[in-house]
Amino acid sequence: MKNNIIIPACILFIFLAVACQKRDLSNKPETLRYYRLFEGESPFYNKIPAQADVDPASDQMVRSLVDQANEAFVVAVKKWTVPVYYADASTPRREVKLTASWAPKKAMLDVPVPDYAEADPSDDGSMVVIDQAGGCIYDFWRMRYRNGRWKAAWGNALPLDSDGIFPQGFSARGSGFELLQGLIWPHELKQGHIDHALIFSYDHTRAGGPVAPATESDGTSNEDWAIPEGALVQLDPELNLDSLGLSGYERIIAKALQEYGMYCADDGGGLQLYAVNPICVKNNPYESIWGDQTLVFLDKIPADRFRILKLGKQSEKALELVSNACNEFR
Repeated sequence: MKNNIIIPACILFIFLAVACQKRDLSNKPETLRYYRLFEGESPFYNKIPAQADVDPASDQMVRSLVDQANEAFVVAVKKWTVPVYYADASTPRREVKLTASWAPKKAMLDVPVPDYAEADPSDDGSMVVIDQAGGCIYDFWRMRYRNGRWKAAWGNALPLDSDGIFPQGFSARGSGFELLQGLIWPHELKQGHIDHALIFSYDHTRAGGPVAPATESDGTSNEDWAIPEGALVQLDPELNLDSLGLSGYERIIAKALQEYGMYCADDGGGLQLYAVNPICVKNNPYESIWGDQTLVFLDKIPADRFRILKLGKQSEKALELVSNACNEFR
């Protein structure tokens, strides 16, 4: 005979109210506000010198880029990338539970999260909050709103006047770079130039640790052609972009790849660059640039014309959670 379990009505009401709680997402900003991160500090703003040294194994490693570009060479726009939200004095401060089995802390404290915030819909669930008044930027991986509270597999924060790199790892990015470093903003495409290096992920990231300026790595490949995280890859500066039949945005991206390059920053399938996710605003700021696209293809940019600049030594230092003025944990 089954036992009957009686739940008091008040407890049942509270449980259902929390479980069914829905947030009002209608207060998102109309448009995406551009923010120039870590200006004057980040290595992403360094132009590549005219006679930069190329790595002796560049040709071999470029073959791995071509291999991945043959699968797909894309800009991630509405999935597998990063939305950004802005906090002010009225933004609620919250505790974000940290759930990764390897996480050295259980929760991140005093995080300003707007009520209308949504993480990227992919499994990565990336999300960033910028608190200009407080001088902090908050990064989250696998961020989700569940039963009235925020949870993430991992999160960390940096001061806005830093170089945008977590000094001993424990970032929300595989390489230790802050999540918005190297992303494409619609503002940049509309103004006609990108004045910083980009980042890319692909499926042949090298095991054995990162090279500077990266501070950690999730690379797993032991193949000779694998590229370590932190490597700077440049599109051949002698390549005549006018000969490629590029669209306006393709040419802007290609020019940035010639002038600033792209850092290997994460492990993932295909050759993938990143744009700021428009889920964070009401109106898609890319509509007039490349339309309402989840992925934008860059097939006209020849992957075999990349070159890997001279690599530093790989390092497998133990990760360390470094305290700063913005990250408070328990």
